[in-house]
Amino acid sequence: MKLKAYAKLNLSLAITGTRPDGMHELDMLMQSISLADELTIRPAERTVLRCGGMAADESNTALRAARLFFEAAGRKGGAEITLKKHIPAQAGLGGGSSDAGAVLSALNRLYGMPLSMETMTALAVRIGADVPFFLHGGCMRAQGIGERLAPVQNECKFSYLLVKPEGGVPTGPAYAKYHELPAIMPDVGKAAKALARGDRAAYFAAAGNSLLPAGKALCPQVGAILREMKAYGADFSMMTGSGSCVFAVFSDAEKEAKAFAAFAERYPFCARAADTDRASMEETE
Repeated sequence: MKLKAYAKLNLSLAITGTRPDGMHELDMLMQSISLADELTIRPAERTVLRCGGMAADESNTALRAARLFFEAAGRKGGAEITLKKHIPAQAGLGGGSSDAGAVLSALNRLYGMPLSMETMTALAVRIGADVPFFLHGGCMRAQGIGERLAPVQNECKFSYLLVKPEGGVPTGPAYAKYHELPAIMPDVGKAAKALARGDRAAYFAAAGNSLLPAGKALCPQVGAILREMKAYGADFSMMTGSGSCVFAVFSDAEKEAKAFAAFAERYPFCARAADTDRASMEETE
């Protein structure tokens, strides 16, 4: 089975509290986008993951997803997984989480659907807060630690310019830094209603990212890119997740093209993307 595992953007992200176990309570708008990793998965006698031609270690989320699947399903055997990365790491684009969600979904199909969605979601939470979203995709409001999901109609139909500087932002340090800095609390409910109405201006006014101050502190280029996006005429720009990728929305195609050309010359990752309605997609041979 060949499939694409799509990245995500956080169209808004609020940290609403901290649980006794140290995990953060979140309220997020998450949107699948067309940027994707490529996976090939085949049944095998044992589970092995190769990424860039090299065997991956046990910390890889796709490999962890496969191990958890076979443990929960009580199945012998395994899977041979080949992963081709296009989603940059430490970007806030959910690349590792997307790979994990795609592996869980694909293995469940390949082995006759032995696991319910409830069980799959429980496994996904064990891998990471974003992973439950990647069992569904589209546009969702994710609350709790990411496991409480509700579909959101996104009628804004954005296209995005994505720019990631060389530096990344690891998730753990970003959340630790968050507690040292003044808080940003976006109105996620208002942003969700604006998306459903297709009201771009209202979405831009309501959206935000509680982790932005931490991202800028840990990777100063994030702030520089945001300022440059504004200078190039973006209607809106924001850091996604814990960063360091910044996305921007333009209403003027010519301004977007100029910005893309300029950023592509100076930053290691620059891409265009659009909304998708799924987390992964099987490709025909």
